[in-house]
Amino acid sequence: MEQEIRIFYEKEILEIENRKNELEKSFNRVAWARLAAFLAAVVLLYMGLTERPGKLFYLWGGIALIAGFLALVRLHDMIEKKQRLLAARETATKAYPARFTNEWREFPENGSRYLGKKHTVARDLDLLGPGSLYQLISICQSAYGKWRLADVLLDPSSRIKERESRQEAIHELAGKQKFLLDYESVVRQAFVDNRRHPTREDDGKKPGATYKPGKVHFAGWMGLLMVFVPLMNVAVVTAIVLGLLQPAWILVAFIVGYGITAGCKPKLEQETGDIYATEMTSGQVYPIFEAIKKETFTSSRLAQIREKVVGTDGMMAAQKKLSRLADLKNLDYNPLAGMLLTGFLGWDFFLAYLAFRWDREHGKAFAGSFEIVGEMEELGSLAVLSLVRPTCLPELREGERGVSFTDMLHPLLDPDTVVSNSGTLESNLTIITGSNMSGKTTFLRTVALNLVLSYIGAGTTAKSFVSGHRKIFTSMRVMDDVTGGISTFYAEILRIKEMAEYIAEEHHTPAICLIDEIFKGTNSADRIVGAREALKKLSLGDSMVIVTTHDFELCDLKQADGTAAENYHFEEYYEDDKLKFDYTMKDGPCTTRNARALLQMAGLMD
Repeated sequence: MEQEIRIFYEKEILEIENRKNELEKSFNRVAWARLAAFLAAVVLLYMGLTERPGKLFYLWGGIALIAGFLALVRLHDMIEKKQRLLAARETATKAYPARFTNEWREFPENGSRYLGKKHTVARDLDLLGPGSLYQLISICQSAYGKWRLADVLLDPSSRIKERESRQEAIHELAGKQKFLLDYESVVRQAFVDNRRHPTREDDGKKPGATYKPGKVHFAGWMGLLMVFVPLMNVAVVTAIVLGLLQPAWILVAFIVGYGITAGCKPKLEQETGDIYATEMTSGQVYPIFEAIKKETFTSSRLAQIREKVVGTDGMMAAQKKLSRLADLKNLDYNPLAGMLLTGFLGWDFFLAYLAFRWDREHGKAFAGSFEIVGEMEELGSLAVLSLVRPTCLPELREGERGVSFTDMLHPLLDPDTVVSNSGTLESNLTIITGSNMSGKTTFLRTVALNLVLSYIGAGTTAKSFVSGHRKIFTSMRVMDDVTGGISTFYAEILRIKEMAEYIAEEHHTPAICLIDEIFKGTNSADRIVGAREALKKLSLGDSMVIVTTHDFELCDLKQADGTAAENYHFEEYYEDDKLKFDYTMKDGPCTTRNARALLQMAGLMD
């Protein structure tokens, strides 16, 4: 299956290269034709505005070529738009092979901006930040999608009630490789690669729509000038043709029209800016909804999203008309076309009027587009995991005591070399011992990461994964706070205190506490005594505690109810006088040590 997926993306990259060459040729041909049409129009207009036989014929020929020039400008823009979309698709496609290696760790978006000091679990488990799950799977390009994905990973339990519908939707998207590429490509073009409508950078908070329906105004004086400028130019041209005015007057009319329109432009943009400068990139959003419309979905959640887009509420119609409006606005970005349209037609007045009318007719439907884009990005990102890692549909059972898994692996490690583990953890207290670098901490993260994936409806990286719903606590990457006067040891105490308080309050959702090298920041005597007392408190009630340690003295620890703790271990082995690890969890406490061997290998000990 993995090989088939890799071949799919390799073929897609080859097709993109061929299409790029075709578009480049078309782009160049239209560019030359556009230039030729403009130069010919200038010559014919000059001949038509000077005294010579057949000047009327030359004048109308020049006008026709100006119209042709504008049509070629539009065609040129359309080809350029296709090129940008293809470039966006190329970027999206090449990211998938990178996810099968460690190249994904170079992806620019890793979600760090959403991490706060309180997000200790996310930092410990690499949910967000450099080398994180977010960085591996995210296909989000909009501020809305980025925020939604980050929010889901930071608070996975908040999605428990909708887990089943999410799992159904994510599983369906994982089977739609082409749609995920189509969708990421059009969103990327709209929010990232579209040079004419750059999206704002979000600041880590939930983005709000800058566009508010009903806020666009079109005053009466705007309407009068919208009519006056083109009529003035038509009247001058007619007078010239009839011999009532000298040809030079067409330049005067153009300058007057340009001055009026340019002078009013700041006010017009102020009234319509929420449409043309929205972070939804105006009409560029239409292809996003078109991609959703073209796809058929069977899961209830995705079917509901599609219905919101193509249903009778007008969202698709609003986007389509906005797309046309944005295309008209794009003509303004061409220096020549923009100047001609401004001077002769008062173009900005027409754009303001069209924006005003669209706002009244379709503004409310458009405002509902923001969440649709983000939700599909978030669900699609979670589906990506099942395309680049072996996953299963996890079971989340009400009242399930432990965590059972078969061939469970860490989703962020190289899939070609990562080692899987199988087992069942169901004791209130599990002690994991083992030598340095043997895989203890990685195992803790593997369990927790798959619990997170299970809660949010994603596939888990295992052949089977069964658990109940528990609130996840971690104490792994504990750091001191110099400015706050908190040592590493005290910072760890605060984390474990938070766990103990939650357990003592007997919440409906029991806790699972994953602690790496408990109290490693203090001396061995105090560490062992403190760990014994703390772990007894944490193993109360229905809570689960999984702790790694080098202190073999903790292996015989009793739980709060007097029963023995469950013990597992990881160990090393030697081959050709070299230290090696199999990263496999084994029953019972560890009986080996490798600290001296590591010191000797480093040349620090004889």
